[in-house]
Amino acid sequence: MRWRLSTFLVLLFPLAPLRAQSPQDRLTLDRFRDSLAAVRDTTALRTLTRSLTRLRSADPAISLRAALAALRLAALGVDADAGRARDELRRLTKRQPGWPLAWHALAEAEVRRAGWERANPLALGNRVGTGALERAIDYERRALLADPGFAPAALSLTELAVSLHDTALYAPARDALRRVSPSDGALAADLLLARGRLERATGETDSAIAAFARAAASGERASEALARLELARTRLAAGASGEDSAYFAAAATDDSAVVAGYRADLSPIATDSQLAGFDAAAGESRAAFVRRFWTDRDQAELRRDGERLREHYRRLLYARRHFALTVWRRFYGGNDAYRSGSEELDDRGVIYVRHGEPRARLQPFVFGLMPNETWRYDRADGDLLFHFSAGYDDAGGGDLYDYRLVESVLDLHGAGDATVDELLLSRESVSPLYGRMLHWGPNGAARARGHERGIGRASIHYGTSTDTYERQFARRLTAFADLVAIGSRGGQPLAHFVFGLAPAETTPTLEADGARYAVRVSLVALDRAEHAVARSDTTLQFLLARPLAPGEYLIGRVEVPMPPGSWVWRAALEQGPDAGVVLPRDTVRVAPAPPGLSLSDLALGVRAASARWEASPGDTVLLTPFDLFVEGREIELYYEAAGVRPGTAYRHQIAVFRMRGAEDRVDQRPVVSLAFEEPASGEVIRAHRTLQLRKLKPGAYVVEVKVLESDGRTESRRRAFRVIKQERSRR
Repeated sequence: MRWRLSTFLVLLFPLAPLRAQSPQDRLTLDRFRDSLAAVRDTTALRTLTRSLTRLRSADPAISLRAALAALRLAALGVDADAGRARDELRRLTKRQPGWPLAWHALAEAEVRRAGWERANPLALGNRVGTGALERAIDYERRALLADPGFAPAALSLTELAVSLHDTALYAPARDALRRVSPSDGALAADLLLARGRLERATGETDSAIAAFARAAASGERASEALARLELARTRLAAGASGEDSAYFAAAATDDSAVVAGYRADLSPIATDSQLAGFDAAAGESRAAFVRRFWTDRDQAELRRDGERLREHYRRLLYARRHFALTVWRRFYGGNDAYRSGSEELDDRGVIYVRHGEPRARLQPFVFGLMPNETWRYDRADGDLLFHFSAGYDDAGGGDLYDYRLVESVLDLHGAGDATVDELLLSRESVSPLYGRMLHWGPNGAARARGHERGIGRASIHYGTSTDTYERQFARRLTAFADLVAIGSRGGQPLAHFVFGLAPAETTPTLEADGARYAVRVSLVALDRAEHAVARSDTTLQFLLARPLAPGEYLIGRVEVPMPPGSWVWRAALEQGPDAGVVLPRDTVRVAPAPPGLSLSDLALGVRAASARWEASPGDTVLLTPFDLFVEGREIELYYEAAGVRPGTAYRHQIAVFRMRGAEDRVDQRPVVSLAFEEPASGEVIRAHRTLQLRKLKPGAYVVEVKVLESDGRTESRRRAFRVIKQERSRR
């Protein structure tokens, strides 16, 4: 009896002719569809569909009801490709081309068909279902031609255009939405959101902002929160400052669509553990998590607050415009070097969102090769080199519209059919390595090829597991630097960033009393989770009697309070907006505070090229940024032993060992050594010693200091340096 009752409820709706699809007609049909949505009895629906089909010749409105019932059967798994509904609706649209609901229902049937095709494992190809979706877009356009104000078709058109990632579809869909002005509040807000997304996707930023602002002020609570997020996203992508607070405030909203939006934005660069932390947070704690996520990145990249956030949304927008995937299935093969799993962006988009604009980008044409690109990023810790190849071969997946990462130019699709000389010469401008692969003879070329592949493999691993926004400068300063952890201020341990700038690329300001150099110094110390534990951002002013001459250096020091522990540090030096350098990452170990014996870093200095620091009144320490010292000279060595007992004697052992080989193996026997005992006059021993380099031949060395307590406890530190010939220093 259940199916009869369901069928009876459906048939309660009038079958009177609907001569035109007026608002009242559509309301009647909406009620009919609502009643269908409540029916799950497929037998009753079949009976209803057959009954309506027999009557459809008398009235096209009955034909529309029959098609809607067939669509419901498709949704319940009967006639899963919606073939019956599509056939019925094609006949109806020919009979009544002015009915927007018929075109809209036909588009729904094509969407159902696309889903059926994509779920079929026997359907081959990377664009399975795309044809059906493109037809659905065309039918929604026809619905809007029949009635420019038909909002359901406008919303569906937007969703379909965006889902295909085909930028050519965006502008027509946007223009269609501009003509729709519904009066219903909730529907109007949804349409404004949809229009804003298309305006943004087509580069109409001001129009997108206006649409999102109207949606945010619509009074519809279901749309307001999402509209505020979209508004913040758009303004951030445009580079607007001052949007950070609105963006972080919206992150506290527990609306499911808003939360999903934030998660989707973080997922291209966040680690699994970070996404788990986001999922575990709620409300204000989620907003705090998001704020910390972006602040950490600003600090790690030596940037001002908000810079990384704005860059992220600029990158997302650019990648979606230029690197969107227009294929649905991504088949992978044994030669694929990386499997992103992304259904939105190809591998170029993955790298772009993580690392931004490359310093060099090649798109060469080589006969035989399928479409390909090579990108190079200049990084302080080592350049990154990426090769992307479209197309396919016998050993891999791929598609002409799907750029994939490969380890080497020799792996580009079609490389076997290309001339090797042309292939390597096409990349010579991005790296001299390709000239070596071509010209170094069989053995040298083989080594160069192995090196090139190793760089590609390492770049893929690093590039797909990290994200960066390293500062770039038009003119690169020549700099030497070191971070030395010695001393304290007010009980807080100190680290001293000491640097030397060569005159090359520096630009002084000439004044009446000399030449002035203004140098901005940015430094950050990071823990293993990339959280900043110490920061400094300051500008030093140097006034010299004259500009620097060749062979001279501008030497400065910045004092940074830093907690005890082992940290990674990085720094940047800049002079004006165009000249600067980001230094490679290094490590520093700050000695723990007493109680207990601890030993500071080892500070080396020479009077001709060192910054000066007063450890205590009258006690000057020399700090040099260089690790090169001329043979036969003297080096000033300074270190501190804390946690000592006043009046107790401590044994000091100082030794210099030679390093040999490519791996800097340290000799067992010292070249120079000395030992002495010294009673502690206070709670800190400040030790000054002079190292004579007369016995040291040019080469690499390590100086080691050990401080021993009477009970056998020992603390030690090492520091590497190099000795060079006198003649080299003159050059």
